[in-house]
Amino acid sequence: MNKQEIEKFRKEIPLLSEKIYLDNAAMGALHNTVVNRIQNFHIERQVKGSNFPAWWGVVEETRKLIANWINAKPEEITYLWNTTAGINVASQGLELTDGDEVIIPDKEFPANIYPWLALKEKGVKTKIVPFENNELTAEHIIAMVTERTKVISVSWVSATNGNKIDIQTLGRYCKENNIFFVVDAIQGFAMTELDLAKCHVDLLVSGFYKWAMGPDGVSFVYINEKSMDKLKMPWVGWASMENPFEYERVEYLLSKSARRYETGNMNFSAISGVNETLSLLQPMQKEIYHRVARLTQRLRKGIDAIPSLTLLSPTSNESGITLFSGRGIETFERNNFKVNFRSGIRVSPHFYNTEEEIDRFLNHL
Repeated sequence: MNKQEIEKFRKEIPLLSEKIYLDNAAMGALHNTVVNRIQNFHIERQVKGSNFPAWWGVVEETRKLIANWINAKPEEITYLWNTTAGINVASQGLELTDGDEVIIPDKEFPANIYPWLALKEKGVKTKIVPFENNELTAEHIIAMVTERTKVISVSWVSATNGNKIDIQTLGRYCKENNIFFVVDAIQGFAMTELDLAKCHVDLLVSGFYKWAMGPDGVSFVYINEKSMDKLKMPWVGWASMENPFEYERVEYLLSKSARRYETGNMNFSAISGVNETLSLLQPMQKEIYHRVARLTQRLRKGIDAIPSLTLLSPTSNESGITLFSGRGIETFERNNFKVNFRSGIRVSPHFYNTEEEIDRFLNHL
């Protein structure tokens, strides 16, 4: 991806004309084509009314796009409204009982905390694995496992400091030891390679509004076809059935696919936006991963060279998220830099950011 191609892409993101946007771990920038697709959906509905066959067709087309992106089967993909709902499919669907243990990392976003803490009334214990020197590895988590451990649930990439867990190693261990493995992938999906054919995961969830540069209010959940029957249904609706569009024939027959978790009509406009952004980014998929890594390396090297700053992200693995010591993000915003605060200054450039923007940020520091 050359400089001209990046500049062409940037021109379709109005936000970038206003500021240097380095906060993709909070919410990605919206491209004009994605916004236009969502707006056109509503305009068409306003003028022509409903078109359910076409809308459901986009749902299935997008399901295939998601599956292709992560190297899974469309039958293993279901839609929900956010990542927390996906974690709840596991926490409420697994039949955990008194004395069972769930292991989660420290520094987790609350989406992967509260659904497990809610099981305390059943006597289920949630164990938290601490970071060591700003890093948490698969081996750290495995060391905490006991004979009572039934679930390991992790953020693939930490929203706090960008720590990236080797889910291939951890998934293999879980499979060998009959431990249900849950992954919140929202801080890695569309930013770094995710190939579920190479690693065992029972359930994985992600939204689209961060690195995938899509709309909010919709998420996807991957449920391994071999793990699906381990989960009881936390809810059910007409769209959960094997023959959902036979409205006048009532027959309780759950879908054999992950679609069983879809209860009714979808957020059709948001899914059309997801379809657009995945179609836009997929041809650049590998280039996106490489470019985010290069920009992150440039950023971390520059921060390391400033004596007054302390890098709080692990150096042994890299994601698109960098955390360093500091407060007062207002000073950044006054100078048109958009960053975030997570126990320090959190910076998360995407592939459309430029080397010049990274250098300007470092010069500001």
